[in-house]
Amino acid sequence: QKLDVLSSQAKVAGHRAVIEASYSFGRFHTAEMTAAGKYPPSQTFVLGCGVAGLAAIGTSKAMGSVVRAWDVRDVSDQVHSMGAKWVSVDFKESGEGQGGYAKESSDAFKKVQQETFKKVLSECDIAISTAAIPGRPSPLLITKDAVSAMRPGSVVVDLAAAGGGNCELTKPGEVYTTPNGVTIIGYSDMPARMSNQASTMYAQNMCNLLRHIHGKEKAGAFMKNLLGALDAGEEGDIVSRSIVCSRDGQLVKMPPPPQPTPVKPKAAAPTADKKAAAKQDPMKAALIGAVALTIGVGCMLAMGEGVKTSLLTTFLLAGAAGYQAVWGVAHALHTPLMSVTNAISGCTAIGGLLLLEKTDSGFAWFLAALAVLVSAVNIFGGFVVSQRMLDLFKKPGDKDFSGMMLFPGVVFLLVALTRPELLKTVTTVSALLCVAAIGGLATMSTANMGCKFGIVGVFGAMVATMVDLSEENLVVSSILLAIGATAGTTLGMKVSPIALPQT
Repeated sequence: QKLDVLSSQAKVAGHRAVIEASYSFGRFHTAEMTAAGKYPPSQTFVLGCGVAGLAAIGTSKAMGSVVRAWDVRDVSDQVHSMGAKWVSVDFKESGEGQGGYAKESSDAFKKVQQETFKKVLSECDIAISTAAIPGRPSPLLITKDAVSAMRPGSVVVDLAAAGGGNCELTKPGEVYTTPNGVTIIGYSDMPARMSNQASTMYAQNMCNLLRHIHGKEKAGAFMKNLLGALDAGEEGDIVSRSIVCSRDGQLVKMPPPPQPTPVKPKAAAPTADKKAAAKQDPMKAALIGAVALTIGVGCMLAMGEGVKTSLLTTFLLAGAAGYQAVWGVAHALHTPLMSVTNAISGCTAIGGLLLLEKTDSGFAWFLAALAVLVSAVNIFGGFVVSQRMLDLFKKPGDKDFSGMMLFPGVVFLLVALTRPELLKTVTTVSALLCVAAIGGLATMSTANMGCKFGIVGVFGAMVATMVDLSEENLVVSSILLAIGATAGTTLGMKVSPIALPQT
């Protein structure tokens, strides 16, 4: 394809078609929300997905338009890979022709096709048609009725105007507006309207042709290799033989064009019989499940030997709840999940607080104080980074009232100060809120609330622990937590959320 002038010029034409359409369309391509109003993105329909059509899709998408595309061949994979939507005609017929181009369709197909196009065009602002059949008039794709159904201000760019046009109302070489306000552009010299780029690509095609013939022997071997290919007859290079019309006054027979690589047929969907055969035997599946469950139950029972029932119950229920919570987290929120769980893991500060109160060893007291300080950095930094990452998912105009979920923290504080007999209840509820924080990341709509649940849960656990500290240790722990909070918040505001590990 490096020698294909048609492809290189079609690329330019497809790009230029979008530019011409944009000029005549006169409105935004991207969705805009401004003080002067909200404007939806433009809707573009590309008919024909050859080189020109794919170029038009790429340029339209780059400009922010919502693109739909169709081709008589099934190239939906290419269309989807470029971010466009595939328009299918509900009629079974192969459109693959010789040389990789499309072939002419049957009358029955054309009827269904035009009905489909009329519906799509009535919803679109810009239509770019590129369908051409070598040696034949351009196929009619856009009828008068379809144009009349388009909205005023819409634009049709007919790149097949040189062959008569894909639009019934196209005037080759002209631009005009229909009575219902649709602009039809029928330029047949689109590449020339980007002459610099078109000339550059054409020159590269010619340079590639010369290099292909002389090969690694440089320009001096051009004529030798060219004549050698002609002398070799059918065994000679097909490119060299194709560019020579006559030799020594005798016509040179044009070699037959090479056949394109056949398109691999898509794998047929499995039939109902094959699907049924692929299903696992129900009895075998049940047996495997029963064995796995039995082994799991046996392991859990073995864990109970020498362990308090309350501890085992807490461990097993916490494991089950944690598994279910993490399993439901949306894939897009796995990175915020890491930072939220990192912040919650800062509850190791509670162990440090308890050790501050109960130890008689100076070294142990120092380690406990260090644990409180480092855990505070982890807690505050983790929640700050979590919130900053969740803010990246906000759309312009979104309002977030999840801060109201922090109100239960006031209740925790009041209960801890006035009802010491409820401290164990406070810690239990705090643990549930930490699990709910992870569960809140299941969807974007609840992610911010989940982050606040985690903050309240950690706060409740810390308060319930600190109210039992002596006055001296309470002052020390408060200072350590304040220092850790300052350091964690500072670090959390400095780090770039998008620079964190992505999962």
